[in-house]
Amino acid sequence: MKTKTLTTLLAIPLVLSSARADDLAAPEIKVSGFGTGALTWTNTSDALFSRPLQAGGVGTKPRTGVDSNVGLQVDAGINDWLSVTGQGLVRKLETDTYSATGTLAFAKAKLSDNVSVRAGRVPLAVFLVSDYRNVGYANTMLRPSQEVYAQVPNDSLDGADIDWRQDLGASTLTTQFAYGRSSAKVAGETLTFTNAKVLNLILDQGPFVVRLGRDEATLALEQGSFALPKVKVSFTALGFSLDWRNLVVQSEFTKAQAPGADTKAWYAMAGYRFGKLLPFVSHSKMTGAIAQTTDSVGVRWDAFRSADIKFQLDRVKPQDGGLFNQPGPAFHGPVTVGAVGVDFVF
Repeated sequence: MKTKTLTTLLAIPLVLSSARADDLAAPEIKVSGFGTGALTWTNTSDALFSRPLQAGGVGTKPRTGVDSNVGLQVDAGINDWLSVTGQGLVRKLETDTYSATGTLAFAKAKLSDNVSVRAGRVPLAVFLVSDYRNVGYANTMLRPSQEVYAQVPNDSLDGADIDWRQDLGASTLTTQFAYGRSSAKVAGETLTFTNAKVLNLILDQGPFVVRLGRDEATLALEQGSFALPKVKVSFTALGFSLDWRNLVVQSEFTKAQAPGADTKAWYAMAGYRFGKLLPFVSHSKMTGAIAQTTDSVGVRWDAFRSADIKFQLDRVKPQDGGLFNQPGPAFHGPVTVGAVGVDFVF
């Protein structure tokens, strides 16, 4: 989606806020933003380290494009039951240049205290941190697990979703169902997921969260004028997180199924706060059609009120290129990846 379209999406709340003046005399409009400025490097020039769907990457020369982004979100409350949201994100993705995409553009209707519906471009919520995977400040690590989050690189769905929240004693159970389509481009290929059905069960009890998700869709892959036959794909994920006193724990177990390309992956991350410092360690692993493991250590420093500073060091062990871009004939692991970044919200 190009910048012109992005501008249109972000203008949706402003347009709707001027309609039906009798009901929208005083719309509540909130503008917020987030971003990450990061420098990333590796110890090899034989392949490029990148995030999922990125066309480029980084070698031994430090670059900002892998882990940097900036986003803007506009929320408008039309009345006590209707609101609209638009979000745009600037990052490097399908080309090795910064470009703007419209990541969210939906209307939300609150049907009751426990049920709400969203329609438009909504989050593709299949992971533990799907709702904020692009917001570095909301995450402990500098980037989500490559091995797990590469299985479903798309982060939005064109369609609708419904949330139903139920109080179960001291816990809250949220049942979420979504339906729609999603597409992404990378390296001259277009991946389109149609008839996508997503079901999530989320149990929240104070500092503890458990999430179980299932996604089924039809995948179409196009390479220029050539299109492969459509296939059925599925994704299952179980995740949990704990943020209790000074202890932070997060883990996900996932399975992606596609003809001839099944993968399983998992990661576990743990950290402990010492004042404003949060050192952490993580291990992640992917097996199947693509195989790779990563061991990570890092630290998050909440140096400012609305910004943090992070440093992360990864030791990546790929098999047959793993998740790296453009691996050369001499490429082999392990690879050391370093990154330092500043996350901010406003």
